[in-house]
Amino acid sequence: MNPWRLSFSDGFDYSHFSDILFPVTISAGLDKQVLVRAKLETGSTFCVLQRRYADLLGLETEHGTKQRIQTATGSLATYGHEVTIRVGQFEWQAVIYLAEYEGFPVNVVGRVGFLDRLRVGLVDYEQLLYLNAYDET
Repeated sequence: MNPWRLSFSDGFDYSHFSDILFPVTISAGLDKQVLVRAKLETGSTFCVLQRRYADLLGLETEHGTKQRIQTATGSLATYGHEVTIRVGQFEWQAVIYLAEYEGFPVNVVGRVGFLDRLRVGLVDYEQLLYLNAYDET
């Protein structure tokens, strides 16, 4: 038996993009949800979205928990909000951070709130991302 065997129930083809981009649905409340094209960023601790998504979700950006996030080029102010994240058939509650700066250029999903909830397989040569819910078995 191979102890490294993994199985995945969802997959995304990101061959049309220069980054590992895929659709993520974010919702806050029962009637507010948005589809975000998010970039998988394994080096990012947090999930950080552009500020404009706060308005689309009906959130007051500055009413979240303030968090200063370090990046390779400096730091940025963000505000954390608890939301529901859905990718493919998987859904969970997590805190995402909304950038204070309106010009923040990307939407990233990182380790806390995203990668810590899933098993992830990546075959970059074929530009395929595979996902499955994380379970402890």
